[in-house]
Formats: sequence, structure tokens, C-alpha cells
Amino acid sequence: MNILLDLLPFQFLGGVGGASSFTKSVCDEIVRQRRKDTSLFALADTSMPEGQQYSYKDYARQNALTILDLSADSLASLVDKHHIDVLFIPMAQFHDSASFEGIRCKTVMFIHDIFDVERNDNLIDLMLFKGSKNSKWMTFKRFYCLVTGRWKKGARRRYDGLMPLYTAKNTVPYTVSEYTRSSLLYYFPQLEDNPPRVCYSPLKHPVVSGTIDNDCLRRLVDSGVPFLLFLAADREYKNVELILKVFPQIKREYPQLHLLTLKLGHTVHADHTDIDFLSDSDLEHAYRHASVLVFPSFFEGFGYPPVEAMRHGTPSVVSNVTSIPEVMGEAAEYFSPFYPADLYRALCRVLANRDEYRERMARRLEELRNIQNRQLNALVEEIYSPSISH
Repeated sequence: MNILLDLLPFQFLGGVGGASSFTKSVCDEIVRQRRKDTSLFALADTSMPEGQQYSYKDYARQNALTILDLSADSLASLVDKHHIDVLFIPMAQFHDSASFEGIRCKTVMFIHDIFDVERNDNLIDLMLFKGSKNSKWMTFKRFYCLVTGRWKKGARRRYDGLMPLYTAKNTVPYTVSEYTRSSLLYYFPQLEDNPPRVCYSPLKHPVVSGTIDNDCLRRLVDSGVPFLLFLAADREYKNVELILKVFPQIKREYPQLHLLTLKLGHTVHADHTDIDFLSDSDLEHAYRHASVLVFPSFFEGFGYPPVEAMRHGTPSVVSNVTSIPEVMGEAAEYFSPFYPADLYRALCRVLANRDEYRERMARRLEELRNIQNRQLNALVEEIYSPSISH
């Protein structure tokens, strides 16, 4: 039996983020449960970088995966030439410009979210609109594309290209939360005949070093100063502007407090540190030593960071939209991502009552682990099955 594992998430967007973590966690389990009669292949594009967080070349070498080069041939041709029985696509959106025509093998395919469709319905980009950061032309272009529906049409075209394979009889469609499953069914009613299955994003299990490699993070931790942690600040929908607005106010209540952001690209305050990249090991240290994780995202298909912080007993203040309440349950303090005063309230409450959340976090983490393990095992079993299970 030949199985092709798509490692493109290691390469897209610098290979940093939830998609690459999800891909590695699932592929790790597929490799761990490897069967004697199975050959594993890795799909990559050698014209692109290897990946900042995980190198597809290193991963393939360490796990004896044969690399198939998407830059040299079409996906359908690679599947045919190498007699692939099962194709695993962990993030379909990275194939939005590719042709799926001619793929006849069993396909297990994930769509994590459809934010680029939903954002045009709820006009969330008007909240993300920061004219001062763009030229007048780019500001006008962005506003024009939003209000005229140009972006909406473009997003629908991308998903219309994915749907033929996602809804095909030989495909087992998956997503990562009940929220995204409902969204997919709302916007793409053709899925009702074969609704997506849900597999919560499994937690990664990084090897954590006893030392911190990043100099900035090490100095901050060694100082003993309490700090708020914010990840992926370069992505607009993560809503970093909200914490930047609220931080000076929360400093009045907690003068020693520091803010640590990842990938913002600059600092805005004397007590603000920004770091471009943290290894998996250093990120675990950041979670462990943070006072609170701040997660004001406008949208999440699943939302890794609050769960990863919870694993270290670090409480989170999180937005109350999309999949986040489904995943976090009673383990987090919620606020509206549209109201600075509500984030201020949530931060004050958690900073004053951190121990209150420990029991709730431990209980929810155990529940999530049980769900994740059960769903991940079912997913791997599906990938190793030559026929579609029902």
C-alpha cells in the first residue's frame, strides 16, 4: 500500500503556524503507526523554501519518506506514476490554484476554515482596516475590493476549485471543529450528502530543551518580570491592535507587567518585546513563563495557542467568537474582540485570580486530550484503510 503525505504546509507562509503544526502532529502519528506492507511518500515543492519551523527534507529523511516533487509534475500524475492508494491532504487551501482533475485514489482531505469566505459576509475587514499602514492607492484598492464584492467572488472561486475533490466519492472530507463543519455546510450545501468529519487538531509533542535559545526570551524570563504573551502578531485577523491599545491601560493596574509579541516587527512601548521567531522548544518556555496568553482573534478554525498554554497551566483570555468557545469550554476568560474595555476587564480578572483557572484548565485539557486521541486514531485508521469507512 502506498500513502502520499502532503507536506506543503511546512513550506507555505514560511511554514510557521497552526497548519504546519497540525500536519506534523498527524504525520508523526501516521509514521508511528506505520505498517509493514506500507510505503510512505512525501509531497513537496522543491522550488519553494524547505520550511522555517520544520524542514520537509529533514522530516522525510528522518522518517524514510520518498519525496515527490510537485514542481516537476502535476499531483494527479504523481499519484498515478507512483501507484498511490491513499492521498492525505492536511490543508486543502494550499492547493487552491492546482488542478485536482484525474485524482482517482482515495483522498483524505482537510479544510481547516473558510475565513476568506466568511469575512466577506460579515465585513470584518472594516475592523481590520488600517489606512495609515498603506499607501492611498492600497487603501482605496482594499476598500473597493471589499465593498464591491470582488474579494468575495475571488474567495468563492478558490473554494469552487477545491470542492470537486472535497465532495468526490473517493474523498473523505474532514475539518478541525464543529464550528468549521457548520460553516462549510452553510456556504457549500452540496456537502450535505457527505458532511465533513471532525478531527480536532492534535497537540504537538515538542522536545523541550532545558535552556532557552532565544536571547530576548531568555533575558525576559531570567528577569522574573510578569508578561503577557501574544502570538502571530503579523496576521491581521489575530487582532493585535486590540492588545496594543489596552496594554498602556492595564499597565496602570500592574506597573511591572511586560508584553511579549511574536512577529509584530517592531515595538511600541518601553515594556514591549517583539521576537520574530521561536523554536518549538522556546515557544513552550514562553507559554510556561507567561502570566497570561492573550488571544483576541476575530476568527479561528480551531485555535492552537490557548490549548498549548493550558498545558503549562497558563491561563488565557480569549475572544468569544467562532470555534474558540467550543474548544476552550470553561477553561478560559472570554471577551468580545470588538471592545477594548472588555479585554481590559478580562485581563484584570485573570491577573487577579490566576489560580482560579487551574482546576478548570486541567479538567478541560483532559477532556480535549481524550477527544483528540480518539479522533486522531480514527483519522489514522482511515488513512491506512484502502476503502472508505462509514
